[in-house]
Amino acid sequence: MRKLTMAASRSLLVSAVFLLSFLSSAWGQSSLWVSHFQGKTLYLMGSIHVLQESHYPLPEVMEEAFKKSDLVVFEIDQEEMESAESQQLVRKKGFYKGEDTLERHISPATFQALKVHLNNLQLPISLFQRMTPANCALVLTMMEFQRLGYEARFGLDHYFSSKASRKGKKKGALETAEFQINLFFDLTAEDQDMFLNQTLLELNSFAREAGQMDKAWQKGDSEQLHKLLSASFEQFPDLYQNLIVKRNRNWLPQIENFLQQNQTVLVIVGAGHLVGPQSLLRMLGEKGYSFSQL
Repeated sequence: MRKLTMAASRSLLVSAVFLLSFLSSAWGQSSLWVSHFQGKTLYLMGSIHVLQESHYPLPEVMEEAFKKSDLVVFEIDQEEMESAESQQLVRKKGFYKGEDTLERHISPATFQALKVHLNNLQLPISLFQRMTPANCALVLTMMEFQRLGYEARFGLDHYFSSKASRKGKKKGALETAEFQINLFFDLTAEDQDMFLNQTLLELNSFAREAGQMDKAWQKGDSEQLHKLLSASFEQFPDLYQNLIVKRNRNWLPQIENFLQQNQTVLVIVGAGHLVGPQSLLRMLGEKGYSFSQL
């Protein structure tokens, strides 16, 4: 279980790096695919959850896909994720009650590594003592994103969701906010300890890993991007099935249902779901959809 947890924590960070770095260079071949199937048009766009303001304007092909779409589908409803109910769930699952503290739930080695990291950032440990290990890991990761100049408010999901609302365009969601929150916070105590420990280890090479993925993106090399993303899953195929493949399969009938009800649909999901042998692109291809990259 310990080895599985380390892989899980690493996979979350690598996925985050993947999303961060996907557009960190000048726009090359875009993360957008289109299929014309039985008189309908389906766009699949790789999502980047955190970006810099300088990444805008987006490539014209992305804006055109949005403009032509009757429905824009996201992994989750952005308004739902930002709602008071979702934030209450994060507080409930991401923070300890009463006098309980983070230090009581992680190993001495992990706590020492956390203190060293926070000392380097000149931050007091007291700011993190009420957080669960998983929440602490996610907060530290987002802090690193921000240090590199990336923010969620400039993310692709946020951008297109806000634009759809302003334009009065229909929106759909593949998962609930609660489901995605639970992906991070429903780890066991041991899993959360390892998640935080591995996060602290990987933050040291965060920028370098982002750079590697950025170079692959500049070449438009989806195969290399997949290799970088999936390296952590090589010894843990069950984990890959749960985090990527199973969710892709769950989304498949929903996407087809959205397409049946609309002429042109734009689906925006994490870029990691669009690369590899068991990606949404491959699964839809097996159903007769033929995609071209724009």
